Amino acid sequence: MTHPTPAFRRPRALMGLALAGAMALTMAAPAMAQTTDQPAIDIPAPVAATVDKMTGGQVKILKAFQAPAGLIGVAISAGQGRDSILYATPDGKYLIQGIIISATGDNMTRLAADQFLPKPPTPAENFAVLSKTHTYLWGKDSAKKELWVVFDPNCIYCHKLFEGLKSHVDAGEVKVHVIQVGFLKQSSLGKAAAIFAAKDPAAALAEDEAHFDTAKEEGSIAPDTSDAAAVAKVQDNNAWMKAQGIKGTPYMLFRDAGGKPQGIEGYMPDTAALLAKIGG
Repeated sequence: MTHPTPAFRRPRALMGLALAGAMALTMAAPAMAQTTDQPAIDIPAPVAATVDKMTGGQVKILKAFQAPAGLIGVAISAGQGRDSILYATPDGKYLIQGIIISATGDNMTRLAADQFLPKPPTPAENFAVLSKTHTYLWGKDSAKKELWVVFDPNCIYCHKLFEGLKSHVDAGEVKVHVIQVGFLKQSSLGKAAAIFAAKDPAAALAEDEAHFDTAKEEGSIAPDTSDAAAVAKVQDNNAWMKAQGIKGTPYMLFRDAGGKPQGIEGYMPDTAALLAKIGG
C-alpha cells in the first residue's frame, strides 16, 4: 500500500490520549537496519493501571515488551485499525509517546509495531470483500479504468479528489465506484444517507461537491436520515471501513496494469499520475 500524502481525514479519537499522534510517530521514520526482536514480557500492573486510567478504560493492552533504556513498551488498541505503541516507566508513573531511534539508526518503535501490532488487511484482502460494501457508480460504465473510493461527504480531501477526477470521469476515462461513508462530522451520516436515498446518487454527490464549503469543510447536501435503508447502507460501509483497518478518507482501491490490487490512503494531488497507476 502506498502513502503519497498525509492529506487524509481520520475519525476523532474517543479518548484523551492522542492515539492518532502516537501512530503517526510510530510510522514516521523507516527502520534503517534490522535488529533482533524486542522480548515480550508480562504486563506490569502499575503500567496497566496507568494506561487504563489515562485512556478511560477505552484501550486494550495487546502486549508488553522490554524497550530500550529500561522503558516498558506497550502495544495498545482502541479498536480495529486503531493501534499504537506507547512507552512507560516501569513504575507506571509516566507514559511516553514518540519514536525511539537507536545509535545505529534503527527505528525501534517501527520494529516493535511490526512485531506486536496486528497487521491491517492488504489491498488484495480489501478487494476480496468489496462485495460487502454498498456502492454507486459515478461515471460511464464503458470507462476502461476503474476506481473504488471510500468517500465522506464532509471530507475536504475527498472534495479535492472529486474535483481532480471530474473532467476525466466526464470524458469516460475512468469510472468510480463510490463507497459512501459518513463518520467525520455529526452531519456526515445524514448527508451520506441523503446521497444514497437520491434517485441518482451520483448526481446527488455532484451537487454536494459543487457547493462544497471549503472554509467549513462541509458538503452542501442537506442531511436526511428518514430513509432507513439508506442509513443502513452508510452504517454498513462505516463498519466495513473499520473492519478493514481503513483509518480515514479518501481511501482508493484499484488494479494496476498487471491486474494487481493496489490501495492509496489519502488525496493524491497529481490526478494524471493517479490515473497512470490504474490499469486499463
